[in-house]
Amino acid sequence: MAYQCKNLKREELKVWLADMLKLLNQKSDQNLETEKKRLEALIQRHTEVLPGIEENMRKVDVYSRCYQYVDDITPLLKLLEDLRRKSTEDEHDKKPDSGGSKIHPDSTEQVTTFIENQEANIAKIEEKRGEFQQLLKRGEKLEGQADCPDFLKEQVKGLSELFMDTEQKAKLKLDILKNNEKAWQEYEEDKVTMVNLLDQADEKLRNIRKLFDPQQGAEDLSMRTEQAEKTRQANEACFTKLKANVDIICGICSPDKKEELGKIMKGFEERNAVLTNTDDRISKLKKYTTDLQTFVDKKEASLAWLKTGQEQLDELMKFPGEDKSDEKLLMTVKMQKDMETQLTILAGLITESERLLGGKNNSVAEGHLLEVEQVKNKLEELNNKLKEVSGEISEDLHHWADYQAELKTFQPWVTEVEERIKGGQKKPTSLSEAQEMLKSVQEFDTDIKTRLGNLDKMTETVTMMTQHEKADREITECRERRQVAEKVSAEWVEKTQKLVQQWEELNATVTEVQGWVAAAEKVGESPNQDTVDATLNKLKGFFAEKQKLVEAL
Repeated sequence: MAYQCKNLKREELKVWLADMLKLLNQKSDQNLETEKKRLEALIQRHTEVLPGIEENMRKVDVYSRCYQYVDDITPLLKLLEDLRRKSTEDEHDKKPDSGGSKIHPDSTEQVTTFIENQEANIAKIEEKRGEFQQLLKRGEKLEGQADCPDFLKEQVKGLSELFMDTEQKAKLKLDILKNNEKAWQEYEEDKVTMVNLLDQADEKLRNIRKLFDPQQGAEDLSMRTEQAEKTRQANEACFTKLKANVDIICGICSPDKKEELGKIMKGFEERNAVLTNTDDRISKLKKYTTDLQTFVDKKEASLAWLKTGQEQLDELMKFPGEDKSDEKLLMTVKMQKDMETQLTILAGLITESERLLGGKNNSVAEGHLLEVEQVKNKLEELNNKLKEVSGEISEDLHHWADYQAELKTFQPWVTEVEERIKGGQKKPTSLSEAQEMLKSVQEFDTDIKTRLGNLDKMTETVTMMTQHEKADREITECRERRQVAEKVSAEWVEKTQKLVQQWEELNATVTEVQGWVAAAEKVGESPNQDTVDATLNKLKGFFAEKQKLVEAL
């Protein structure tokens, strides 16, 4: 029908219709009118439906071109989807039996092949860029047509997004592959470097040894400490870089290769324990070197003291004992203390020499051991001689020490007592102060009397000494000073007692007067004048006597 209506506009069809009307006019009148009406009705019907048919024909033409556009972009869409799939596929995209090509680059060569393939894919995208742009313009032109279907807009948008997404993912995949290729190259180089560094670290650890010369040991320790720090920095930097590249490689390699690389890195990590072992060894070496230096310093000091000790012993043996016995005692005590100190140091040297040098087949270590033995023999010799010299005065030394201990306590005490006496007594302003003062001077007096026992003990001690002239003079002086102090303290006690007694009587009288005055006022009577006068005179007498006693302090 649409085709027939369209043909009604053609000139030849109009001529044909006119001829048909002539033929109909030539027919018999019986059917002429009927056929003519039927023809006219048909023509009228076609004329009425012609505008709608033309509108439908225009839409059919637009849809036809749209469907044709979809057919034309389909090959490009399939190609782009295939290229995008190749740029995004991973180990989950293919089944083991799919028969497809391997998609996991497990070596530098395989990554290079993948890069070439990806560059070829990008080249295909570039080849299709012109076609894409033409189709995109064609689609956009069709979108401008009236009654353009919605699916065309979606197709045009999908084509544009697919092309851009495919290009982006293809370039991203190429970047990943190139980065992976670089990681593979650096990994191969750094793996060799890491092995060499670890071998060097193992060798350096084996070469850490004790040196028995403290100066050489300190220099060697400084060198090895610096060397260990540089080794650690180099190993850790290489391992960090290696691990970073392995992480990049494992991003697209096969599970088997990932497991293999993990084992390699674990092996490197385990071997890196050599760094901790080196630090531990150096820490122990540092302590050993410090202990050795301390040992050598003590040994040298002991060797030096042997000469000093011999000189002290010779001087002690020649020292006159008649008139300078105290000094000789002091010299003997000092040397005995020095000898005890040196013997203690010697015991430590022997222990340290066994710990630091025992069993060492080394000339320097043997030299240290010989010197310790020399110190030991010489100290034993000096100690035996000192015992012989001090044996005769050992009791004197003991008593002298006891005496000196007592004297060092007594002399500061008596000096403090004299300072207090020199300062005199304070003048109390109240009975309570006077009572506190009495208590204080009584304790002071008691303490002075008690100290007589200390002097007696000192006298008893020095009498057991063979020579004690100087001690006798010191004790005599201490006795005299104590006696003077005791005399003063006794006077203080006596005066203070009188003052307190007088003050107490004065206070009692005042209290008594206040009592009966208050009682008289209570009953409204006046106190007896004679009694008042007598009491006041008594109070004046007490007060005057109290003041004299205060002034007398």
